[in-house]
Amino acid sequence: MADIEGAGAHRAELPRQFTFFSTAALGFSITNSWLGYSGILSTPLIMGGSPTAFFGLVVASVASCIITTGFAELASAFPSSGGPYHFAFMVAWPKHRAFVTFVVGWLSVISWCTGAASGAIICAQMISSLVTIHYPSFTETAWRIYLIYLLTVLLSAVIVCFLPRAIPRLEDFLFICSLLAFLASLITVLVMRGHKQAAHTVFLAYENHTGWSDGTAFMIGAGTCMYSYVAMDSVTHIADEVPDPGCNVPRAMMTTILIGIMTTVPWAMALLFCTTDLGVVSSSPIPIYTVYLQATSSQPVATFFTSWIIFLYGAALLSGLLTTGRLTYSFARAGGLPFSPFFAKVTNEVPLNATVAASLFIILYGLIYVVSTTAFNSLISLAIIILNVCYVIPQGIVLLRGRDLALPRRSFAMGKRLGAFCNAVSVLWVTVILVFFCFPLRVPTTVHDMNYVSAVITGFVLLIVVGWWGGKRMTFSGSDIVFTHGGQDGMARISDDDTGSK
Repeated sequence: MADIEGAGAHRAELPRQFTFFSTAALGFSITNSWLGYSGILSTPLIMGGSPTAFFGLVVASVASCIITTGFAELASAFPSSGGPYHFAFMVAWPKHRAFVTFVVGWLSVISWCTGAASGAIICAQMISSLVTIHYPSFTETAWRIYLIYLLTVLLSAVIVCFLPRAIPRLEDFLFICSLLAFLASLITVLVMRGHKQAAHTVFLAYENHTGWSDGTAFMIGAGTCMYSYVAMDSVTHIADEVPDPGCNVPRAMMTTILIGIMTTVPWAMALLFCTTDLGVVSSSPIPIYTVYLQATSSQPVATFFTSWIIFLYGAALLSGLLTTGRLTYSFARAGGLPFSPFFAKVTNEVPLNATVAASLFIILYGLIYVVSTTAFNSLISLAIIILNVCYVIPQGIVLLRGRDLALPRRSFAMGKRLGAFCNAVSVLWVTVILVFFCFPLRVPTTVHDMNYVSAVITGFVLLIVVGWWGGKRMTFSGSDIVFTHGGQDGMARISDDDTGSK
């Protein structure tokens, strides 16, 4: 295992205020799988109709569960608020540790910022569309949606920065709110919709009008369904604030993914059986409202449940911004950001500078929406793929180096065969799905329909490379990372000849 020097030389600066329940609640309030599925429903419907929307979700659920299991084992082995970049550092070859850590750290920060932005824009679009439905004279424009986006980000930032002690209790409340909304929605659509769709229509009536082959369209749809389980690493970034993180953090991650599957799959079946015209749903500016309207035949009921979902999306943004700030602070503490000492400061038990910086990035990045809604809407695919790349890079390194060599003793250990299987499947799936995420939804494509994910990823990668060769390769070692284990805090200083094993 790593050579630990100076234990206790650097104390964690954030209070341990999250219980296991509030940690799992934070994870689920960000992921909110059934809610995420409701937000991206139109894409899998376009890519093959009801069968893609259901079986694509099943594939995404299995893949995400395997990826999360492999990632949870790393969280148990190396509990740290750094998350993916810390895991990559601990398992990488000594010669390449600094570079791998730098790349994964930047990808993590970028993906969390863009992921929070994607949640904020979905929330803003839903609000604007709902207002337009009830007030047809209201003109929906990109700049008005951006103003709603701006308001939601600012409100979330204020709560995260100035009410830190209230957040654990707030997460408990939001977790219960989400489960109640799921149960109420499920029961309401099943009870109020008398005539259900035939099983053949839901499971076999494949409709692909995208120009892609059926297999390609299904893979694009299944990949989009992974948005339901995005941000599974959220709880790793509050490891400094959780007692016994080596045990509680992986437990919270697995609890989040299992609750996500148990809520999303039944919800998907209910809404697919209870809608009357999936074509109208897929083309709707606010698909989940159309689902509720078709299932209940009541505009007030549809409005009520859609408003509840908008509230939960806003809550997920708050939790996501909290996590983004913690991650930014942690990476700054490792020296990976420009002006790292400034962003690594803690003010009144809050990483204020890092959280404000993340909020400003999200606000400024949102201006792209005013210029090009198509480019900005690529954020959903961007958040899914970059986050999952960050999850599998350390798993891939573990495969290459060998599990016995790369991993120390840990409370959550899958064993050699099951662990290797999860790691290998995770790497393979993300490698394959990365290709499909770069495809446009329809062919032939136009400038309006073009998928800009590959261009955005290329731009971010170039920025990371410039940052590395522009100076960080001379100063960034990634070796001073706060670890938490067994209730003790300290700094992990890894010697150059360390192999990462016992």
